[in-house]
Amino acid sequence: MAVLEKKLHEYDKNKDVAVGLRELLSYEGNVEEDFCMNFQVSVEEFGGVKTHVLKADGENIPVTNENRQEYVQLYTELIMNKAIYQPFKAFYLGFHSVCASNALIMLRPEEVEMLVCGCPTLDMDELRKVTVYDGFHEEEPIIKEFWEILKSYSPDLQKQFLRFTTGSDRVPVGGMGEMTFKISALNHNTDMLPISHTCFNQLVLPRYKNRDILREKLTIAISNAEGFGLE
Repeated sequence: MAVLEKKLHEYDKNKDVAVGLRELLSYEGNVEEDFCMNFQVSVEEFGGVKTHVLKADGENIPVTNENRQEYVQLYTELIMNKAIYQPFKAFYLGFHSVCASNALIMLRPEEVEMLVCGCPTLDMDELRKVTVYDGFHEEEPIIKEFWEILKSYSPDLQKQFLRFTTGSDRVPVGGMGEMTFKISALNHNTDMLPISHTCFNQLVLPRYKNRDILREKLTIAISNAEGFGLE
């Protein structure tokens, strides 16, 4: 069971299990003698371990070279679908009560992720285009330095900046052009760190004396976003 009503595969959830099952299928020796397995497995569920019988009388049926394909199919069906069906059902129903649409089945999983979570790719030039200023103007040296610093950050730091100023490290579907963003000047107390108002996508920026101080203060603020952002 999945949000898009598509069955999961062994490689979707647990890569280690997938590797082990592939090795079982390609093993050239005597599976029954070397692995000593039967059609009964133990899997982790909610912090504990639960034993499942994959087929009738499975605890007494050894896995052999002849039936290992069936074992793999039953095992993957268990861990990818049957074992998680009940706990996932509540999430599934809740998700579809909010996002109910026949169009969902036409979307790929990554497309649904983008609709729900937004786009993970950041473009600082696009953000700059939609930015408005209060107490600054776009051609001031501090503003030019601000954007140069922001563009020089690693992708992770850029995401931290976006989370610090907007409350999310994702941008809306459609890109930065769908956002509003505001930079306001703080003309006193340049020892302060920048602060944010995430409800308004607003950054309050003191008029620092030089580029080095600006970079230092901004980096400290966004690296400790939960402490300095104002929800």
